[in-house]
Amino acid sequence: MTLDKAIKALQFNTEWKVILDALSKDREALINDFHSPEILDNPQALARLGGEIASVDRIIKSFTNETN
Repeated sequence: MTLDKAIKALQFNTEWKVILDALSKDREALINDFHSPEILDNPQALARLGGEIASVDRIIKSFTNETN
């Protein structure tokens, strides 16, 4: 089974919607971390945070078939 077929099979599952909602909340929390003074003063932390946001965003797009 491909990822696309698995996602289509899970689309109408209540638990699947909870997982997508949790991922969206995690992404929003990571974006809000940009307001932290400790992170703004640390280039490595900013780079790590940007990578984490990009990773979660990529997962959400894959799980919601936005890339297809």
